[in-house]
Amino acid sequence: MNMENKPRVSKWILGGYLLLAIMVSGIFITLALVIPFRSSIGFELFCLLTIVVVALVCAAPYSLYTTRYVINKGKLSSRSIFASIDIDKKDIAKVEQTRIPFMFRGFGAGVHSGWFYIPGIGWTKVIMTNLIDGVLLKTKDNKNYLITPSNPKGFVKLLK
Repeated sequence: MNMENKPRVSKWILGGYLLLAIMVSGIFITLALVIPFRSSIGFELFCLLTIVVVALVCAAPYSLYTTRYVINKGKLSSRSIFASIDIDKKDIAKVEQTRIPFMFRGFGAGVHSGWFYIPGIGWTKVIMTNLIDGVLLKTKDNKNYLITPSNPKGFVKLLK
């Protein structure tokens, strides 16, 4: 069965990224106006650095809205700007609905995907878009994955 799931996006994560983008932009613009540059090349390089930093910060909220969990031809896949997941369904040893660990509600909300250490589970590749519930996957080679589809209970049934 083929399926694509667009996850629920947390307003807190999105708001945090937008606030961060505004703060970083403000800091860099203020520095550009206050720092006395000795040459126009120094000013141009600083402006280029500002554009790159703001673009990277703005890429994260964009990635939240483009995240998908796709089951196609017996394979689960997902992509974000910081991580990607590709797992054959036959390689999944355990799948369960779970709550998002408390540590992600503060720290993890800053980066919605990547490798994180979760106490009691170990190193886990995470692609999350909300802070409430998710699906924890363990493969036969003991790799851990945490995703947050919009309907975790239904998604677990599809993967079993």
